Amino acid sequence: MPTEGAPVIVPVNYSIVDDAVVFRTRADSVPAQGRGREVAFEVDRVDDALSQGWSVLVRGRAEAVTDPDSVRRFVERAYSEPWAGGERDLWMRIEPTAVTGRRIDTW
Repeated sequence: MPTEGAPVIVPVNYSIVDDAVVFRTRADSVPAQGRGREVAFEVDRVDDALSQGWSVLVRGRAEAVTDPDSVRRFVERAYSEPWAGGERDLWMRIEPTAVTGRRIDTW
């Protein structure tokens, strides 16, 4: 996520709803600083035992979601809960403008 000084990477619990990446955060958090900006979102999976994995990078504009119908839809469809303690009542949405990825395989 971009901040005033430089890009910052922070973990979030996310879901895919309506072809967008969605997650909850606090309004004063680092991920919330991405509102209205172009951001990058990466998710990886590595299987050490098989030396396999994959990585997907989504780029798009991050927006805070405040519309009550959209928030209700996210609550109903998002399957992830924030692991961090405290209230996480700001929904963020990243509408992909680019999706890239690669498979990691030693075979």
